[in-house]
Amino acid sequence: MATFQQPLFSLLTIVERMFNSIWDFHGRLAHLMQGCNVMTDHARTESSSAPRYRRQTADERREALLQAALRCIVMMGIEQCSIRAIAREADVSVGLINHHYGTKEALIAAAYRHVADDVLAQIERRVADVGGNAREKLSAFIRASFSPVNLDADLFRVWLAFWTLQSTSKEIAAVHKERYGAYRAVVEGLIAELQEREGKSRLEPRLAAIGLSGLLDGLWLEWCLEPETFSPEEGIVLSEAWVDALVAPSMG
Repeated sequence: MATFQQPLFSLLTIVERMFNSIWDFHGRLAHLMQGCNVMTDHARTESSSAPRYRRQTADERREALLQAALRCIVMMGIEQCSIRAIAREADVSVGLINHHYGTKEALIAAAYRHVADDVLAQIERRVADVGGNAREKLSAFIRASFSPVNLDADLFRVWLAFWTLQSTSKEIAAVHKERYGAYRAVVEGLIAELQEREGKSRLEPRLAAIGLSGLLDGLWLEWCLEPETFSPEEGIVLSEAWVDALVAPSMG
């Protein structure tokens, strides 16, 4: 009897171990499959949430080309800023630039208009944010003209390039006349509002706007060329004094 029980016990032990091994393998397999499902779900989530490629609109492409042209002007100067250089900077073909602008002159003129509009818009926002009376608005305009955004070395290089081309390019000269006219019109409007409030002025609004614009441009240019000459705050003081003198009572 003992002889029979011993083999039976051994057989049961072997079967139990086999069962446990199979059960353990099943558990490992289930865990592995669960992990695969999690990874698959994660991959699906990433795939669904990943940004899809979106084709740029024509306006976005034109904007990108303008920005590339401005970067080229800053980095290499207007003389070296060729269509090919701009195409390399924008990572596009020369043909795409020709398609949207036709010539380098047209692209640079568009860049000039873009920068001029942007500068004037940020100054006008400062004026609108201040509100207040006419004198406070004019002070906001002056302070915005000497803000870090305008007293910028890259912006100076870009403006210098535009001014250089103005004497040789009718297209760029036309943009200068148009955008400087828009800038001066804003100054003239602020001065006219101030004169109406004060009831007096030494100059009519148009001439006063030309004078103040010339003062602001001259101080801006002088500061960009030689920042140690005066501080932006001193530039503001000079400009404010000019406005005060404009509406001050006549001595005679």
